[in-house]
Amino acid sequence: MPKINIACFTILFFLFSCYSKAQTENKAISTESHSTDKESVLFNTNKSDCIILPFGYPDISKRITVDAILSAIQDENKLKEINALQFEKQIKKDLVLLPEEYNVLLPFSTTVNEKYDQIKIASDFLCYGDYSLYFMAVYNTVRYAEPFIEKIYLVSTKDGKLIDMKRIYLNHQGEMGFANYTLFNIDKNYTISLQDYELSESPFQLKPLQKYQILPSGKFARYYDNDGPYKDDEEQGLIKNHHKEGKWIECKPNGSMDLQKYPQFTDPYTYLEAEYKNGLPVGTWKFYKLLQKYNEETGAPLFNTRKKGPLIYTEMYRDGELEKREFH
Repeated sequence: MPKINIACFTILFFLFSCYSKAQTENKAISTESHSTDKESVLFNTNKSDCIILPFGYPDISKRITVDAILSAIQDENKLKEINALQFEKQIKKDLVLLPEEYNVLLPFSTTVNEKYDQIKIASDFLCYGDYSLYFMAVYNTVRYAEPFIEKIYLVSTKDGKLIDMKRIYLNHQGEMGFANYTLFNIDKNYTISLQDYELSESPFQLKPLQKYQILPSGKFARYYDNDGPYKDDEEQGLIKNHHKEGKWIECKPNGSMDLQKYPQFTDPYTYLEAEYKNGLPVGTWKFYKLLQKYNEETGAPLFNTRKKGPLIYTEMYRDGELEKREFH
């Protein structure tokens, strides 16, 4: 059973954090050692602990009401099933910033991070050819007396090396009863379905179901049921072999935009001209300020008013790897 040094594990997470705007925000894990002996994260490689699929919440596409969602989130049997993954191996660290896909605000600050210190790797995992996919849980130890799993990431590895990671579960309790949830299901073909829910003053937003697939490279890519032209409120482009291909236009919240550093950009949305090959980013990506109007009563963006503003920065990709970022 191979041992991976914490420092190496940290470097791998840092390198990954530079990997992809397609996975969006670039973050990192840093760890600490409390003794002269170097601590290590131990990945389980016992094939007898491989999970039998499907796994997760199989009926998430049918849960379209607040009551149906809350019943799933609070389902004790399902929570026991998730905890049965045996989250036993803890990662020690001073500060954790994890990649987020869905513009959910991270509950981290200098003060909070002093307590927000439980991240564990599960013993049970998914076997996918030469790859091992581990579940990594982030516990909320701040807001409530009893720690609970707030986030779960699926971590793709090969020979003990990190390839990619994606958040598949969220139970984030905000202020004034606001909350964000993500439920997941992994079917027998290793297709990952994610359903996001947002409870706010709206009072409820059901976001479109999104699917992801594990590529032969071990990386995660968006999966679409049908090939051909695709368009929704946030993105448009061509689907080929169930993945993004060629030129795409994407108008989404951009977590990499530092609004304090660039106050002229009054909101985190950007207008992105992207390019994909076999579902992975390639070539030069151009991020522009997104110009759009908002509903005066609800504050919601008016999609038909969206247009490209001034160029903010560019990213250069090769075979899915981020090579360079330049601000303009």
